[in-house]
Amino acid sequence: MQDVITIAGKQYTVEQIVRERDEYIRMEAAEAFFAIHELASDPSYLVRLVVARKGFEHERLVFDPDYRVRATVAKYCKHVDLLKHLVDDEHEFVRFIVAKRGYDVERLLHDPDEEVAAMARHSLKQSSSTRATAH
Repeated sequence: MQDVITIAGKQYTVEQIVRERDEYIRMEAAEAFFAIHELASDPSYLVRLVVARKGFEHERLVFDPDYRVRATVAKYCKHVDLLKHLVDDEHEFVRFIVAKRGYDVERLLHDPDEEVAAMARHSLKQSSSTRATAH
């Protein structure tokens, strides 16, 4: 028996949801974890963003062409080793999220984007005060 999902009163199989024209229907499917692995290759960045937010396919989506998807991976990834691919990202918002997570802030202190550098300083200060109160 095939997996099916009902969205807006219509039933979809995995194959049908992947071929569905309406990206909002595909987004709803991803929200429900339906066809989540298949939807990681969706042409719409909005659908791929939902997949990333749900915690799936980060190893693939860390290299996504859309910075919003990469920023979502940076925010939600559980394996911080994925952040090494994003610390030098071409888009400042992705680097900002990496700095906010506190990853490799020493490098991001010297980021050409002042907001990224400021977030790196803030994250460094937060981790220093956390370590100081832990002793």
